[in-house]
Amino acid sequence: MTTLINDDLVLLDANLGTDTTSVIRNLAELIAKTGRAAEVEGLFADALAREQKTATGVPGGIAIPHCRSESVLEPTLAMARLNPAVDFGAKDGPADIVFFIAAPQAPITNISSCSPGWPVPSLRRTSRPPCAQQQPRVTSSPWSREPWQMLQSRRPKPNPAPPVPAYPPPHPSQHAASGLLP
Repeated sequence: MTTLINDDLVLLDANLGTDTTSVIRNLAELIAKTGRAAEVEGLFADALAREQKTATGVPGGIAIPHCRSESVLEPTLAMARLNPAVDFGAKDGPADIVFFIAAPQAPITNISSCSPGWPVPSLRRTSRPPCAQQQPRVTSSPWSREPWQMLQSRRPKPNPAPPVPAYPPPHPSQHAASGLLP
């Protein structure tokens, strides 16, 4: 049983090229180099074909290229923080965070075997595995922060709630009596 991602599949401040094709090729090479894909060209071709159907950029500077491929030996997630950012077709601009999801062509029948400790029911309740909900490890260098901590810092801040009046507003009949309303 393996995990979807490990340290060998994470690149920080990586220059993987200036277009989607070069980024996808470099991440396909990384996945093959770690032994999770039988060959680069098949994975690259499948991921590029998927990217050409619909752009995988999402708001917030994130891209999620993905594919099913005969070349993939085990479900894999590769992550890169890009420098420079690359346009993956999101409406708000280029992406500097890329998650490349590579899945085998055969359907995955037991998703919990892909990621131990992240049971299927919890997928409905959270978008992060339990280990990511804990306090991330702090390092001395801002360039070696954990990917989850880095993503947490990119999350948009919620809009503050509108102020609640201290007293309930006056009843419309009170406005008429004061002459403020016609």
